[in-house]
Amino acid sequence: MSESSNELVVKPAPHISAPMTKTRLMQYTFFAILAVTIVSTAVLAQVTTPSGWNLGLTVAIGALIAVGVAVGIDFLIGKVASDSEVNLWSAMVFGLIVINCYTLGIPAMNTGGVGIPAEAPLAFFYIAAISAVGMGVFKKVASMAGRKFVNPAAAAKFIVLLPALSVTFLVSDHLNSGMLQVPSLAGPLSATEIIGGNGAASFGTYLQGCYANPAQMMGVLPDIPSLMILNKFHGWVGGASSIAVIIAGIALFVLARKYIKWKITVSYLISIAALSLIFSFMYGDADLTTRLLFEVFMGSSIFLAFFMATDPATTPLGGVGQIIFGIGLAVLTILIQTYMSFFGGSLLALLIMNLTVPLLDRVNIRKPFGR
Repeated sequence: MSESSNELVVKPAPHISAPMTKTRLMQYTFFAILAVTIVSTAVLAQVTTPSGWNLGLTVAIGALIAVGVAVGIDFLIGKVASDSEVNLWSAMVFGLIVINCYTLGIPAMNTGGVGIPAEAPLAFFYIAAISAVGMGVFKKVASMAGRKFVNPAAAAKFIVLLPALSVTFLVSDHLNSGMLQVPSLAGPLSATEIIGGNGAASFGTYLQGCYANPAQMMGVLPDIPSLMILNKFHGWVGGASSIAVIIAGIALFVLARKYIKWKITVSYLISIAALSLIFSFMYGDADLTTRLLFEVFMGSSIFLAFFMATDPATTPLGGVGQIIFGIGLAVLTILIQTYMSFFGGSLLALLIMNLTVPLLDRVNIRKPFGR
């Protein structure tokens, strides 16, 4: 064809392109979660367990195990199954999510003879199991079957630890830990005083006993806001520093704002804050900050809001559906944590909301290209 020809030249498909690719999005996400992991490692490195393990070292080794297992399974299934795509960046992101949503259990857990480890090295077995089940079953097999219905990391953690539910998820984990007793959220809370017979001490006392550095337990404990926002020494690894999660999450949203479902995060955080205040008024809390700080900044809530609730494969496509998803996630989280004494309620709430996605995707069906 000559240069002066008027014939229409059509390039090979696809004809629609975008500056963001799946690989690049996974790279951005990986480095955002890696930054959170590094901060958590530094925070938890201040703690040495009774058996002599440094908690920061435990996180570092656990991260390598979770990522290594995820990458290995992704590569193996990709080579064996022709219809399974190998995406090492996605696998590494999944591995980091696994270690960041794992609870190390320091201060020591009440295991009740079940055998759930409170510290390394047995904790590495559970980290590897969660990574293997999540990547193999809920991520790869589900993808080959046509759709991932639930968040792989959340589902795998729930399944692997389900046999010991009462000592890994529920409030009974802390009931026999010496003098520390957990006030019920279904009653008045206070940061500084005993009120209403709602537990042996104020909820603020519980937060300090649970989240403060165990080495400082006999000294001057940090105030509740700095404890919940700056550094915590119990709960999800990824929630050790809420401010680190927020900074890394916002940076990721800025870099990939058109491709990250930030509406879920915003609607969830606003809703859970509003509901916390409503429950504070309803139960007559002595202050309006203690419940709010706990519900918003506990490790499972803040990390899940930025890096799990926005999973592209198991959340709604449309903006309205995403907002409803975030609000529903907040409502279920508050109800589960308040009335079931399940302080990891956001994890179960996420799995429940994942199952509503096919329905939420019908709320606003996107217009097709063309007419």
